[in-house]
Parts: sequence; structure tokens; C-alpha cells
Amino acid sequence: MKRILSILLCASLLFVFVGCGSQGEGKPQGDNKTNSSSNISSDEKSEQKLFKLTAAKKVDKFDDENTVVVCWGDSITQGMAMSEGYTYPQHLQGQIGSAFRVINAGVPGETSEAILSRANAIEICLTNDVTFKKGESQVALDRNLFKSVGAETPITYKGFGNQLRLNNVIIDGKKYTIEYEKGESYDVGTYKLTRENTVSALTLKAGTKVKYDYSSQYKKIHCNVIYIGGNDGKLTADVIINKYKKLTALNENYIVIIPHYSENDLAKEFKEAFGDKALDIREYMIKQAHIDYGVELTGMDGYCIKKNIVPTSYSYKNQRGDAHLNELGYKILADQVYKKGQQLGYWK
Repeated sequence: MKRILSILLCASLLFVFVGCGSQGEGKPQGDNKTNSSSNISSDEKSEQKLFKLTAAKKVDKFDDENTVVVCWGDSITQGMAMSEGYTYPQHLQGQIGSAFRVINAGVPGETSEAILSRANAIEICLTNDVTFKKGESQVALDRNLFKSVGAETPITYKGFGNQLRLNNVIIDGKKYTIEYEKGESYDVGTYKLTRENTVSALTLKAGTKVKYDYSSQYKKIHCNVIYIGGNDGKLTADVIINKYKKLTALNENYIVIIPHYSENDLAKEFKEAFGDKALDIREYMIKQAHIDYGVELTGMDGYCIKKNIVPTSYSYKNQRGDAHLNELGYKILADQVYKKGQQLGYWK
């Protein structure tokens, strides 16, 4: 009897020891890493290690200089604090190659209304009278130079963008040039409007329609990539989608990036409005990006995923909830835009 009890006791101890050992193979105590790759095969893990973040391939010559892909947006598109070669339009250019020139039309701090006006997606006019004296070729204006037709409040501009600049405008059927002189900060500066004919005095009346002229930069837009709303305050689906629609109406080829930074997940409404042309970068970064790019998620990433927020591993300075992305985040964004364009037949 004693012998039987001894055997049973040893078996019990062995069972406990083995059980504890199997638990020890899981997440270690105090480790801030999330075991995100437990269901990934060894082949997939090997592929993950092959990914290395590098600057975008530089493309200088294009098959058609006059046909472009324009990325409209604010500082997310412009690529705040990114080194040369790491903005998402630059990565997109490297992937598209020489077929089309990609233009970065992002301006930090701009609202959707300002972006829409620069794209000629809404009608704009002079906010106030502009008077040139006889022999005077240039007058200085403040940042409230234009407004939407019928609106009371002027459009707030933030200077110039990376590549698609304000420069040339058509006012009352004639060409003018705009130059921006930066002040103490990018929010404070002067816009200088220049005319060619200085023979006589001229007054351009408030309300006179204005249109941007990009004929010197391109003749045709092949595709618009749109990512706006970051400076509009709290986003509601109906309002921001209506603004996106004004831009999508300019060209049948477009990709709309669903705002990943919104407190509300707008994916459902955007997909209903734009179908396959809507890109949900938030969903991809939460569910799939760490697998495709071999990212070992942190504890904070896990928290963000539970809150339906883009993981900090892709955010600027790894800050939770920041609208701006880091080098890897912009690379991922560019890859997804490129793949979406392939699916839609915009490029090979």
C-alpha cells in the first residue's frame, strides 16, 4: 500500500513540474513584448527577418513628364520630420518607377478647405480688393488672401507645399504669380502677388474668382491620392466624406485613405461611399502589418490594438495616438497605396 501511495505521489509531482514548465514557455513576467508570432510558421518568420527599412528608390526621369500622380494632404502627406527618401509619396514614387511622376502636395497645418482650394476642387475668390498703383508690379497680401465663393471666413493657408506650390493663379482671366515670404514662423508670413503689365493702375475687386494654374508643372493628373482632415478638428463621417468627394470628382482615378487618427472609426462609412477605392490603413496596421514587416509588438502596441488605435511601433516618436507616422509607418502606408493602385489598375 505504501508503495502504491509513493508511486501516485511521484506521478503527481511530475505532472505539476511539466505543467509549470509549459507555462514558462509563454510570455515571461515583466516582458513588455506581445507574443504576436506564436501562430506564424518558421518559413514566415524567416521571411520577416528579410525586411529592412531603406530610403525610397530615387527616380529622376519619367516616361511622361506631363502626367502625374498627386498626393493631396497636410503634414502627414508632407512627411513631418522625415529624412530625405522616407515620406510616403517618395516611397510610392520608388515603387511606381518612371511611369508617372508623383507629386507631394502636402502642406503642414492646412485644413481640408485649403487643400480643396489648391486642387481647384472648390471655387475661390479674392477676400478683399487688391490695388496695384501705376508702374507697380507687386503688392503684399496676408494669409487671408482668398476665400470660398459665398463664404464669409477666409481660407487659412500655411505657406507653400513640398512640390505643388501656389505660384501661378488666374484672376479675372489673367495670369499672376504668388510668392510666399516666411515670417517668424510658418504661420506668419506675406504673400506677394505679382502682375506682368504695369502700365496702368489696377484694382481687383473682392469676390473676383481665382483659380490655381499648374500648367507649368503638369498637363494631366493620372491619379489623385487623398488624405485630408487632420487639421479640421473633430471629424464626422458625413462632413469629411463630402470634402473627399469634392476631390474625387476631379478624376475617375483616385485612392482615398481613411483617416487613421480619427477618434471614430470611419471605415464603414468610407467604404460605403468609395467602395474599393477606400484604403483602411488603420485596420491593416492593427491586424497585419506586424506579420508582414516582422515587427515584435510591445505592450503599448497591445494596448493600442485593444483601443483600435494604430500601434505606437508605427507612430511618430512612438507616441500613442499621434496622427503622424514614423519611417516604418510611412513605408507601410506607401506600400498599401501602391498595392491598392495595382488592384485598381492604375499602375503595374
